[in-house]
Amino acid sequence: MKYLHRFFLLLTFSAVIFSCQKEYSIETPVNGSNANAQWEFKEGGVQYKGPVDSVYIDTITGVKFLTLIGRLDDRSAQMTLQVFGPDLKPGTYKTPYSLFAYIKGGNFVYQTDQMATDSFTIVLTKIDSNGVAGTFSGKAVSGNSSKSIVEGKFAASFKRSGTVTPPVSTDSGQVVLWSKAGCGGGTSTNPITVTVNGKSGQITKFMAAEPSTCDPSGSYFVKLPVGNYTWGAKCNTDSIGGTLTVTKGGCTKTEVNFSAPPVASGDYFPMTKNSNWSYSYDGGSDTLFTLSTGNTASFGGKTYSLFTNTDGTNKDSSYYRKQLNTYYEYSPGSVTKDSTLTITTPSFEYAFLIDNLAANATFASGPFNGSATNGALSVPIVFTVNSTILATGASVTVNGKSYTNVIKVKNVYSAKLGPAPASDTYAVEQWFAKGIGLIKYVGYSDAPSFILPDYTQSS
Repeated sequence: MKYLHRFFLLLTFSAVIFSCQKEYSIETPVNGSNANAQWEFKEGGVQYKGPVDSVYIDTITGVKFLTLIGRLDDRSAQMTLQVFGPDLKPGTYKTPYSLFAYIKGGNFVYQTDQMATDSFTIVLTKIDSNGVAGTFSGKAVSGNSSKSIVEGKFAASFKRSGTVTPPVSTDSGQVVLWSKAGCGGGTSTNPITVTVNGKSGQITKFMAAEPSTCDPSGSYFVKLPVGNYTWGAKCNTDSIGGTLTVTKGGCTKTEVNFSAPPVASGDYFPMTKNSNWSYSYDGGSDTLFTLSTGNTASFGGKTYSLFTNTDGTNKDSSYYRKQLNTYYEYSPGSVTKDSTLTITTPSFEYAFLIDNLAANATFASGPFNGSATNGALSVPIVFTVNSTILATGASVTVNGKSYTNVIKVKNVYSAKLGPAPASDTYAVEQWFAKGIGLIKYVGYSDAPSFILPDYTQSS
């Protein structure tokens, strides 16, 4: 499920502090000078400052990491700043989405506690194609003590040598969404609201067959750059969606049809072919479309149903199976790398729902073993998934639509990095309706309380 990706990103960010052993490599100066590439901060009245060695942006599983590494003039110490997010732009980044470390003689003098939410702040006042600038401050761990880092500043230019930014393609094509019947089906002529790539409109006229042109009256048509896009349609409380591909000079015709095949009636997470769900993010217009393809894949001698998840132009796969009353997801192992750090996560199967348990019953999966490696330094990562059934047979309303016979479950992900004690890192609450599937989930990263949602999707 998509929230697994968020957990692994938080896990990666917690481990990325071990990448701070990077060797010094001065970035190519802009205009022959790097005089403005500097950093500084104070702790306990003592000022630390020096030049910036490097600043770069990595992209790992769709998330952008900005890393800035500086040093003292005599190279006896190194300072690292890092922020991450789906889109880096000027703004405020707080732990766990920001990181600070200061190392001397191979030992951490100061480092942020990534589990202490909002304890450290990095403000990007500038980030563009030329470079970055900003400020930082907050609490950092020094030995067994907490220290206040104040008056932090930084500015640096991105490396230019040998870097060419490819031009954005100007190729485009047309898209038309059409329907045989209006909202309500049959002979209805009620308009259908549709969305493609965040642009909304209506289908107001209906036709018996696919249109011969790409701009028939009463349909919804739009011109878009070449690429893959998510579309959605709504009729009262029903919604459907999918993906479409725009080709150069082409005309992509997509029928809007609410007469989708029925899903299995008895399962809380149906896996039959063409079972599908459209989710909105935090009540907004962006959508995630999840589809059971009807295909299967085998891992470790077990057979899983293959699902696709389409989120804008991003598309990935998920693997599920059911045995008796237990629903499992399989997560393939992965190795993610930036210039200094390698994160290895294992392949594993975990149970996300057991549909015959009573409220307050618990179950667990794991432990699972991975690692964070930088050069000769390797730190083990061990995590588990602990689950609790919060409610059974419930009636809930999601986006104005009522559901009965709903199970609510909470999964808490606990991670242990190296010798540090295990700590809960991420949690998600899910609502499963019988015969329908997952109708809502809410993610939490404010460990350990998990009371402030930071990520919501609902059908």
